[in-house]
Amino acid sequence: MRHERPLEVAVLVQDVVVVLLSLLGASVLRESLIPLLPGLKASAPFRSDLHLLLVFLPAWALGAQRNGLHTLQSLTGPPLELVRKLLFTQAWGAIALVLILVGAQVAFNRSLIVLFLLLSTAALALSKSAQRRWVARAYGQALALLVGMSRAGRAGEIEQLRGRQVEVVEEWTPEALRARLREGGADEVVISPVVPRAGVRPLIEVCDEAGVPAFVAMERLDLDLRAPDAEVIGRTLYLVYSRHQPDPLALFVKTVGDRLAAVAGLLLLSPLLALISVLVKLTSAGPVLFVQQRGGLNGHPFPMLKFRTMRRGAEAERDALLAQNEADGPVFKMARDPRVTAVGGVLRRTSLDELPQLINVAVGHMSIVGPRPLPVIETRELLGSHRRRLSMRPGITGLWQVSGRSDLGFEEWMALDLQYVDRWSLSLDCAILLRTLPAVISGRGAH
Repeated sequence: MRHERPLEVAVLVQDVVVVLLSLLGASVLRESLIPLLPGLKASAPFRSDLHLLLVFLPAWALGAQRNGLHTLQSLTGPPLELVRKLLFTQAWGAIALVLILVGAQVAFNRSLIVLFLLLSTAALALSKSAQRRWVARAYGQALALLVGMSRAGRAGEIEQLRGRQVEVVEEWTPEALRARLREGGADEVVISPVVPRAGVRPLIEVCDEAGVPAFVAMERLDLDLRAPDAEVIGRTLYLVYSRHQPDPLALFVKTVGDRLAAVAGLLLLSPLLALISVLVKLTSAGPVLFVQQRGGLNGHPFPMLKFRTMRRGAEAERDALLAQNEADGPVFKMARDPRVTAVGGVLRRTSLDELPQLINVAVGHMSIVGPRPLPVIETRELLGSHRRRLSMRPGITGLWQVSGRSDLGFEEWMALDLQYVDRWSLSLDCAILLRTLPAVISGRGAH
């Protein structure tokens, strides 16, 4: 849920930009119509129309907020419902505009207002259509686990109005839910009112353990837990229990900053990326990039990119080397891995092999700062509270990287990741970034 709020803020900002451009477009269009329609008065400078925005935008934004025009639920729900919300929001803004301008006895141009309302409605409709397609691609794989529900009734509301895939967990025990969450890929858990009252709290505790929000029907108001959020889905009011919810505006800034920084980094470092590609290709057989499925946000697998640092076929040799694993926990590490090439060793010590992950950041798989993504097979082996590290988007750098990397034990690594997840802030990201360059230069813990 918390990862949707930055998207909703971005949608609202985009809608406001569309409204601003619509007023400019209406002013230009009206000026072009004056020679064709003699009844129109001569146009005034555009700046004289700005008072319309001072009246319209606050009322329109309030209407959009009340109608939920920017919410993920609206963008993934029935198209006709989205159109209804758009028209209601436009009507809200238009009525406020007329009442205030008339009441204040402010001169206004009726033809400009009509053009503005028509143009902004059409532009917003096109924008909403594009937003729906983008959200369908970005959130089409989001999965809700339904505990104590069938695929009908309330489960249908989750699927249709929240844009989720749904999966039923037939057993209502904490053990069954914990086992399913361990498989990964679940973004939220919805607990039905038919689950016995005594069994709801243990299920929420399992969700806390994994860092996944739990949606509980309103009947569970007396759970004696921390204060929940509330969310209406269809005709049902849910209490939403989530262990930690970062500030949505800060999370939005992080998301936008990640994408911009990744694109800028790819452009600025393109000569270095090209040079490394040539060196990898000339010094060992095989592809330039190594692509491996890693566990991303909430355990969703994604193809993580790195410059290839091992000889071709190295993955097939992993099992034969397990006896020499130097790491504790469900991860594999060797200080002197015989599969690493000469150039690969240099790339690893300098962390230059990680640069292609800027592409992963640009497309939204990763962040610049976050918990390090593990291979899917190792992600599935994470147990208990260690799975909570999956509730933040994985990063290229993080507390683990700047605190010693492979010199740290598995438990220390997990503790640092959980500290990052539970205490996340923009200032923490900035502090990690400032410590990253010295850590890379020193090469401490880089194997």
